[in-house]
This record gives sequence, C-alpha cells and structure tokens, in this order.
Amino acid sequence: MKFKNTRTALSRLTVATGSFFRTLRTDLSLDWSRAPQSALSGERPVIFASYASGPELNGSHRYCGGEKLLNNLILLLRRQGYEAYMVSIDGKNAGWLAEHAPFLSIDQFQSRMAQGDKFRCVTSWVTADAYLAHCPRFYLWDQELGASSRSQFPLIARLMRKGRIIRTAGVNRVVQTFHQAVFERPAALLRQLVDEKYWRPDESQRMSNRVGYFDEGSHTVEFIRVIREQTAAQGHALEFIELRGDEPEIVAQMKQCAVFLALNIGKSQLWGEGGPMSPQEAMACGTIPVTFDMKGPWEIIQQNYNGVVTTEIKPELMADALCEIYGTPARREEMSRRCVEMTTSSHTMAARWPDVCRFLDLPES
Repeated sequence: MKFKNTRTALSRLTVATGSFFRTLRTDLSLDWSRAPQSALSGERPVIFASYASGPELNGSHRYCGGEKLLNNLILLLRRQGYEAYMVSIDGKNAGWLAEHAPFLSIDQFQSRMAQGDKFRCVTSWVTADAYLAHCPRFYLWDQELGASSRSQFPLIARLMRKGRIIRTAGVNRVVQTFHQAVFERPAALLRQLVDEKYWRPDESQRMSNRVGYFDEGSHTVEFIRVIREQTAAQGHALEFIELRGDEPEIVAQMKQCAVFLALNIGKSQLWGEGGPMSPQEAMACGTIPVTFDMKGPWEIIQQNYNGVVTTEIKPELMADALCEIYGTPARREEMSRRCVEMTTSSHTMAARWPDVCRFLDLPES
C-alpha cells in the first residue's frame, strides 16, 4: 500500500511539473482544445467502446453500470447513423440490458482496425488492457473517481504524457473538474445516458404508496427497517419493494413506484458515487428520487422540486423526506410531473447528443 501511494504521489508531482511548463507556452495550450484533424473531414469514423481487460473482466457483465453507459453511447451513435460497436473478449454479451448494441470479439475488433478505416476508440476503464492494446489513441469517459484518482491515477498520468488519451469526459461536473484541475487541459462533460426508449412513465401502472429501492449492500436491510418504522409511526402505510432482475424487469418495477430511495452510499468516502444513474432512471418513469448527498444528484435534482437530496447519509433523513412527500398528495403528483418534464426537456439521450459530439470530436449535424 505504501508503494502504491508513493507511485500516486510521484505521478501527481510529474503532472504538476508538466502543467507548470505548459502554462508558460500559451500558444501551445490552445492545441488542447482543437479537434484531431481526422474529425474535420466528411468521412464518418467507426466507433468502438469497451472495458475488456482479460478473461475475468471480459467486457460484458450482468448489472455493470459502466457497461450500460458505454452500451447506450453506442446505441445513440448508431441511431445517429454511425457504425459503432461494443467489444468483449469473445464478442458475446451477458444478455441483461433492454437493448444490447452489436458486440465484436477482440479478434474481430483487431481485424476491423487493420482495415484502415477511420475510427474512434472509447473506454471508461484505463486498465482495459485486452482492448486498449489495439487502440493507438483513445477517448476516456471517466465514470469513477474512486479508481481514477487513486489506483488508476499513475497509469492515466502516463497515458496523458504519452499522448494516448485524446480527450477526457467526466460523467458529472466533479469528475470533469478533477481532470481540468489536475491535468490543466480541457475535459468534456458527458452525463449519464438513460434510454428514453425504455425508461418512460406509465401512469396506469404507478401505485401511490409503493416505494422502490435496490439492494446496495449490507446497510440496506437496516436502513429500510428504520425508514419503514419511522414512516409508519407518522401514519403512512407505505409498501417498500426491492427492485431486482434484468433491465426490462427493473423498468417495469420502477414504473409501479411513486418514490425511489437511492440507498447507494458510494464506493469512496471522498468522492461518493459517480452517478446518479438510478435516480435519473427513476425520474424518467415519473418516480420521485430521494438520494443521499453524493457527487452527481445535485446536477439533476432541484431540492423539493423534482426530488430530495438528504444532507447526510442517514435513513432517518430519508424517512423525513418520505413523510413530507406523502404529507400532501397533490404535491407528490406535481413532483412526479416535474420529473417527467425535466427528463423530457433535458435528460434524454437525444439531449445528450451535442455532448457526445464535443467529446468524440464529431459534427453535430
């Protein structure tokens, strides 16, 4: 552990030194903002995305949020007329998403790269060795600072120095700002991609007293017990349902819920969770999200307008939020309507298309 920390510290020092000298050459700093010359031609590139590292992390796993985001990126690109693929070791997928993008095997991917077509390679995991070994340069969509600011930081710094990372995008403003501050170069913002083709409201299915949640670890049972008892003591007869299964099943279950409790307490005490994917999916269904104060929810939730963000990670505060939401049925219905309205206007995959173009150096039209 001490050796790893030393490597990280040295990497940070190297980055800081390089950043200092770059600021002395302002004319060259403008180059960071310029798109690669290949992006300026009319020929559309073929785009690949993967996190495949090897046999254990083969590029497709059930219930992997990072895979869902990359998969939806490829789906969005294909809907915009691009040839785009996910890549796994064997070309297969785990079969859990509502719609899987086409997958190529590593061998098929390598063969396509050798054909000489223009291409873009994207990853969210810089240790994806099996995939990145065939990518001379690539785009990094950073979705987890708990890894990229610690264990993966020396590798990211080295890849930055070698010029292999063309551009970085953060899944939220915190991730974006981290890369801007540490590497002193522009970083794009590409928020969560939630597919409105599947995540949409169905008023006929929603049950006013049903509250959904995911099993987010060992704390889940105790947190739900506290919330259930506290809300019952305040006179609210609520039904708490654990959402489980593949994505189509989760979509159907979410549509039945009036409120969704995001019980994820994060993978890092400093950064929390990189999302929020599940609160945004809840909003898309008209289900009111109640979350903890993590990195991400504040970018999609306006307090007490289309959801609630508690100030601390305490189930008692979630129970208080539920009591307030259920205290006035008309207000609850209005919050649900706002969730759908904000999703439709600002948080669809189609609305994210300009951000995808800026990240991947693609023309918007």
